[in-house]
Amino acid sequence: MLKKFAYMILALSAAAFAGNGHELVIAEPYPDETGEVKVAHATYVDGLVEKGETVKLLVQPKTGYVLDSLWAVSMSIPNTVELTKESDNIYSFVMTDAKVTVYSLFKKGTYTVSVTGCTLLDCPDPVTKQYGESVDVIIKKGSNFKGQFEIVLIGLGEGAVTSSSSNTSEGTEYTYTFTMPGNDVTFNMTEKLSEAPTRYEISFVGCDSLTCVAPDSANVGDEVTIVIVDSDSAYAANIGFSGIGEVVKQRESGDSAIYVVKIAQSDAVVTVTSKTQLYLVSVQNAQDGSISYTGETNVKYGSKVSFTVTPDENYEIDFVKVVNADKQSESFTPTKKNGAYTYKVPGYNTIIVAGFKAVAASSSSGTGSQDGDSSNSQKDDPSSSSSDSQNPSSSEDNGYYCIDVVSDENGDIQMAGSFSKQYKNCTLEGNEVTLGVYPESGYTLESFSVKKKNGDKVKLEQEGSTYKFKMPASDVTVKATYKVGEYEVKVEGCGDLKCEVSKTKAKAGDNIKVTITLVAGYTGFTLSATGIGSLDRKDSGAKTTLSFTMPGNDVTITVEPEGKSSTVTSSSSGKEGGDSKSSSSSGKSGKSSSSKGGKNAIHVSAQLPQFNVMAADRQILVSGVPAGADYFLLDINGRVMSQGCSVAQDFAIAVPRAGYYLLRVGNTVRTVNVQ
Repeated sequence: MLKKFAYMILALSAAAFAGNGHELVIAEPYPDETGEVKVAHATYVDGLVEKGETVKLLVQPKTGYVLDSLWAVSMSIPNTVELTKESDNIYSFVMTDAKVTVYSLFKKGTYTVSVTGCTLLDCPDPVTKQYGESVDVIIKKGSNFKGQFEIVLIGLGEGAVTSSSSNTSEGTEYTYTFTMPGNDVTFNMTEKLSEAPTRYEISFVGCDSLTCVAPDSANVGDEVTIVIVDSDSAYAANIGFSGIGEVVKQRESGDSAIYVVKIAQSDAVVTVTSKTQLYLVSVQNAQDGSISYTGETNVKYGSKVSFTVTPDENYEIDFVKVVNADKQSESFTPTKKNGAYTYKVPGYNTIIVAGFKAVAASSSSGTGSQDGDSSNSQKDDPSSSSSDSQNPSSSEDNGYYCIDVVSDENGDIQMAGSFSKQYKNCTLEGNEVTLGVYPESGYTLESFSVKKKNGDKVKLEQEGSTYKFKMPASDVTVKATYKVGEYEVKVEGCGDLKCEVSKTKAKAGDNIKVTITLVAGYTGFTLSATGIGSLDRKDSGAKTTLSFTMPGNDVTITVEPEGKSSTVTSSSSGKEGGDSKSSSSSGKSGKSSSSKGGKNAIHVSAQLPQFNVMAADRQILVSGVPAGADYFLLDINGRVMSQGCSVAQDFAIAVPRAGYYLLRVGNTVRTVNVQ
């Protein structure tokens, strides 16, 4: 750099004496044996080059050298001449209205030395060496290697390598020495065995309740992967190794521990100490009733949990569920027997939930049972000693007719009306009976019927999920069938952003992906969702991918774009001409996301880092970015040009050409014009 500075001083000093000529001078590099620069193309008139002429330069480094820097100085103002790289060794510039001098510096090149073909041999990793530097390549042949090896050298001439060997306690080391040429060098190894090497076994201790995976055996020096996966009932508390040379890598992925180990000259044993998995059992507070659970709070996998549910006076049980505490969209119905509910603890934390509803008004002496089990078709045992009460058919003799509800695990039917105390689920002819139909999560009603004994259908009045009928002079059978429901997935309010959804209609349990792509002029967006508890979000360049498991209901995701201007108008309905909301570019969400979602809505707000960008000399200068933040540089069409992680708050990104670019940090995007 001192030489470069000196050249520039000389050029500037000479400017005072220059005339109006257009002389082109190629200054010789020092020392000149490192390389040279020639004029590849220029039109000379009387030894001068006219202003505006495109001059092309040919850069020719000598063997082992590469170009360090190339610059040109003009006698005009400004004195710096812009050089354009057209290929690896061709540069060009436009002639100014004064003398131009071209300067160059070369430096020694660096090249790679690599060794390939090593399976049983211990060979070094690739290294980078400078031209003219002395290089030692050491190949180790362990004592278990029975045979010889051959070397084919690529990039080195005959006689360029000297060799030596020495014996160690672990085997023989072979050292190959040479002087680094001006190109890459490869040692291509071929192993020739006289007998197969000894293989050593790999075994596990303590994996009875876990999943442990590894090869059965391996050679000395082999790198093998060992995976230990926790189960629902146990987890790995401690992992030890014997017979292992070294642990090369270690990481965890979810419920798995992953190791890459190098095998030593002995059998390898992996010892795992496991502990019992415990899961939290909790009770959600209920209104109009209570849940009684007296067991342990932390319970082993598969243990039996027993609890009771008691409605308050004038209330009955509407539903009883056990909810996955981690994924609250997942639930199941516990088993009921003798008035108590039970379930076995699954491989996750659970919450016991119950709902209650008011008992329907009764016009006679009884109502449906208050424990929510009104679908039982059998009649109660009589409460008196009369002879009629001993005969199940005596209800018809007394003017009562009974309702038999056919059970189905995919839904529940609840009854309300004026029922006999003596005969369960039996009522008088002409009384009104109300039936509520409640499909399980993920199911919808397929068919519903009430039939007399002779098979004739009873006329029904439907109001939503409720059916009413007048009791005929016959016992009746109530039956409902259910099917897996399909629910709607809506993405609204995208405006100019590109929003794509993998499925617009889906069944409960389906995997759904929503992709949102930024376009020029927008800095990001905020999200809100109704009908779902959580979303997994991944950002990659200009794209954001949302994924979730479809619940048993419709889902609506609202996107609110944020632009460079103070407001960006986007449709809240996702349809042309629909009502619209204004979304502030400050990153705060609009009101539409919360007004529609209610307590079931989730809101994802992107509070974005504030940073600045400017362009200078084919570079984008970035300031105000937190150290360690991921950034993505995109062209104006959204293609990722480069990406990385900021090492400081201020840094620069080189760009290949002039034009508009987008720089994204987090969800914030800045547009910059590189001249």
